Order: sequence, then C-alpha cells, then structure tokens
Amino acid sequence: MKLEIKIEGGDQLVADFKRYGKEAKKAVKRGVDRTAMAVETDAKLRLEGGLGGDKRIKTGNLRASVHAELKQGEAHGQYGLGEKIDDMEAVIGTNVEYAEFIESGTRYIAPMSYLEFAAIRQDVKLRERVTEELNKLVK
Repeated sequence: MKLEIKIEGGDQLVADFKRYGKEAKKAVKRGVDRTAMAVETDAKLRLEGGLGGDKRIKTGNLRASVHAELKQGEAHGQYGLGEKIDDMEAVIGTNVEYAEFIESGTRYIAPMSYLEFAAIRQDVKLRERVTEELNKLVK
C-alpha cells in the first residue's frame, strides 16, 4: 500500500529558481524528503495509539513496515516497496498485506487511517519546508 502526495507546480517552482540551477531542484527535494520522513513518523505514532489513533495493533509488524523511500533502489529489507521514484519524489508506504484493511477498514473492521492521516497532517508543512529550503538559496 502506498500513498501519493504531489506538489502542484513543483516544476514551475524549480523553473522560477532557474538561476540557481541544480541547487533549486536539490532544495525542493530536501523539502520533499523531510516531509516524507515526517509522514512516516506520524503514521507510526498513530499506529502506536498516538495522534488520536487507537491501540488495536498488537504486534508492531505494520508499524515497523511503514517507511519512506527517498530515492530509487532504496529498499528497506523485507519491506521494500518496489516503486519507481523520480528525482523530485519520495514514496511512503508498507508492503504488509493487511495494511489496506487497517487504513480503509472492512465491513467487520472500522477504518483507522494512518497513512492518509499523516499525509494530510503534513501537507501544509510540505509547502513550508520547500519554501524554507528555497529561501536558504536566496540568502
């Protein structure tokens, strides 16, 4: 299971900072990566029962499997996502087979969104982090 978050206009943002060359692209990527790691952290906290989550998850296998992959080929042992990752992307997810049932629920299990919850929580901060990284170039 994976969740996608896209920065609308990310390419235009880099184009606006064209005079900074590859450094602008690296700055945006740093903001994306910082946010991906924050989404991972929030999802794990929610699965532990924090951030309004409940303590249904008993073994910790799902929590341990949630991770961010920031570049192509960055597999995490048995939990590798196997997703194609472009230069300006990061992927957060899990390959645990029952993850989607916990996230979305079933007719027998109430949903406990952890990935979507974390992504929504970090959405505004993504823009702030990218702006912060780009401002470092201007200074």
